[in-house]
Amino acid sequence: MCRYVRAFEHAPVFGVSLDKVRFVVFDTETTGFDPVHDSVISIGAVALRGGSIDVHDSFEVLVCRETAGDRDAVTVHGLLRRDLVAGISEDEAASRFVEYAGNSVLVAQHADFDIAMMNRVLKRHYGLQLFNDVLDTASLAKRLEKGPYYNLAHKSGEYRLDSLLERYDIRLFDRHTAAGDAFLTAQLFQRLLQSAGESGIRTLGDLLLK
Repeated sequence: MCRYVRAFEHAPVFGVSLDKVRFVVFDTETTGFDPVHDSVISIGAVALRGGSIDVHDSFEVLVCRETAGDRDAVTVHGLLRRDLVAGISEDEAASRFVEYAGNSVLVAQHADFDIAMMNRVLKRHYGLQLFNDVLDTASLAKRLEKGPYYNLAHKSGEYRLDSLLERYDIRLFDRHTAAGDAFLTAQLFQRLLQSAGESGIRTLGDLLLK
């Protein structure tokens, strides 16, 4: 249990420059969209520091699910039952992710859902939750744009991941896998950080609080 306490110590201070912060962009693929009843089947993540994505600093696990891998799961995630049966246990997957993320700032598209899914797993097995600072790319895009897309968002879904990827000219690749979506979201976050810098956002505190 002590390793989880250490993972959350010495979190980045708000005054630190953004180029000094390690961001972990992550995604969970799940059996559905209900954090209470559905389960995590894979976790993917990649780190970003100094405005650069570090593909060597990445993370991916499949979670063993003997009851998942039906036709719908294959269609959405490209995962077969034999893939999921060969995965690692849910508690081990959560443990590895916490160790990988450490005290980094977590980033995800519609982050509330992914955080809720991970916290449910951590609470069930360890009685803990994630204490990292969290950024949501959809919310950050709305904050930075404040233009026609922002005004139309409630009608046209302009802040869905696919819409944002198209708008920021990011080529779709390996969509609907945890690792693939994490990498796509990292590319989006990279562009949003550039826009943030142009808007005068220089520190972690600026990014989290403005």
